[in-house]
Amino acid sequence: MDINKWENIRYWSFKGRYTPRPEQIRIIDEIVDAMDMGFKNIILEAGTGIGKSAIAVTIANMVRDSYICTMTNQLQSQYLDDFADKLTEIKGRSNYACNYQGYCDDCQMEEDNEYKCNDCPYTWALRRALNSKNIITNYDYLFYAGAYAGLFKPRQLLILDETHNFEKKIMNLVSSELNRKTIIRRYGFDIFEPVKNGGTLKSISEYGYWVNILEKLIQTIKSKFPRNQKEAKRNERAVIRYGLLINQLTNDKWVIELPTKKEILADKDYNTGLKVEFKPIMIKEYTNTLLNFGETRLFLTGTLGNKEKFCNWIGIDPTETYYIYQKSPFPVEHRPILKEYVKSMSGFNPNHSPKWKDNKVLDKIVEIIHKHPYEKGVIHTSSNQQAWWIKKTLNSKKIWVAQGASREETINRFEKSRKPVILVGAGIKDGVDFKGDKCRFQIMFKMPFPSLASTQINIRKHYDKVWYAYQTIMPLMQAYGRGIRDMDDHCVMYVLDSDFDRLVKNYKYLFNEYFLEAIKGNVKPKPVPKPVRVNGGK
Repeated sequence: MDINKWENIRYWSFKGRYTPRPEQIRIIDEIVDAMDMGFKNIILEAGTGIGKSAIAVTIANMVRDSYICTMTNQLQSQYLDDFADKLTEIKGRSNYACNYQGYCDDCQMEEDNEYKCNDCPYTWALRRALNSKNIITNYDYLFYAGAYAGLFKPRQLLILDETHNFEKKIMNLVSSELNRKTIIRRYGFDIFEPVKNGGTLKSISEYGYWVNILEKLIQTIKSKFPRNQKEAKRNERAVIRYGLLINQLTNDKWVIELPTKKEILADKDYNTGLKVEFKPIMIKEYTNTLLNFGETRLFLTGTLGNKEKFCNWIGIDPTETYYIYQKSPFPVEHRPILKEYVKSMSGFNPNHSPKWKDNKVLDKIVEIIHKHPYEKGVIHTSSNQQAWWIKKTLNSKKIWVAQGASREETINRFEKSRKPVILVGAGIKDGVDFKGDKCRFQIMFKMPFPSLASTQINIRKHYDKVWYAYQTIMPLMQAYGRGIRDMDDHCVMYVLDSDFDRLVKNYKYLFNEYFLEAIKGNVKPKPVPKPVRVNGGK
């Protein structure tokens, strides 16, 4: 194809720097065709190396106005690194340093009833965004500032990045919690009082109990005169949130997550952060809170799983959804998945210790590390407990754990290090880029099954086992993609958990072709058919 004759070249996001590749042109034209045909939802599943961000910004340039939503501020910054001239950024108040004191969400002028902070960085950023063509923001900010504060109106296009995590993100956004210590400090009563006084956990597990607690909180807040404007606003938001939660708890589609009785009784000084969580069983009823900000919605992901299932779980109509698939171009011989099974890691041993806590597993990890004496690697665990067990048991300075507040700092040190160090953690399966010598081998320690300690997950699994498998497979495929980021890159993944075979056998249709063809000894899957436009693709 003659790039200069491509009719949409004037919208190309990298114009003047890089020319679009043929597959990018094909995808952009197909998205435009789908929009012209009236599809409300368009899903682009495209592997690493396709350039989804460049495609997204090009499409944004072609419409009247748009939002681009990322999962984190870090991913938001990555877009700006490449497309700052085409996007206007807006984030929450806490991300802007006040010109007078602290940050914009703790503004002293606001406390003193001074509302004319003319040089407020947040206010100026918001004004710029509202008057711009293409806004780059994150899910959390658009959800709260748009839906609840009413700061934003729908636009022609809503681009949703990393949508393999869409359901999890909406779940976090609509769920609520009450912190024991905070309630005691602010309002003077203990939400776990019946258990503390000898009652059973069942006595506080009913909806009615928590509706009464929430009503008591609202009454207490309304009876107190706020000390300043900031506290008045906080109280106003709390009353709205608690009232909404009361309405939600009047149906049986929500679950209550409680700490154990032992944890409640042991928390004598109220310093362990105990809380009660309220979660919907499914999120499909709440996704429109965000999706309504786009007349057309473009979902971007490297790993979707299955179009029909995805649409059903997030509550969009498959017949109004167009699907495009583009496999990553990276050679399969550069990215093998090797089965180095030790055992099934799920469940417990007769002595009640978890099966993954086994010296044979450690021996296998050491064996693999010795195969790569001069290379850096990553070990993916399914919990921080597992990560620290590996670190402490092997007692090696070469092994660094990425967790909590120090996570970003540890990842940065790992990326910059020239030594053959090993990064281990449960939260490095997504949103990180270990290209080149940053990572030459990965170890999948245990299949990342969601924890069944969660009531909400238990109920979902009971009614939909495919959903539970999907929640395991998506982070597995995402983890696989961390180590190879361009055509000349190479990285091998070792799988230690034999439950991997069961997942692939029973739910092969949830894996994409790119992943399946890399499994050593696996039968090559049939090619994924090209989308059929008349019925919205796959």
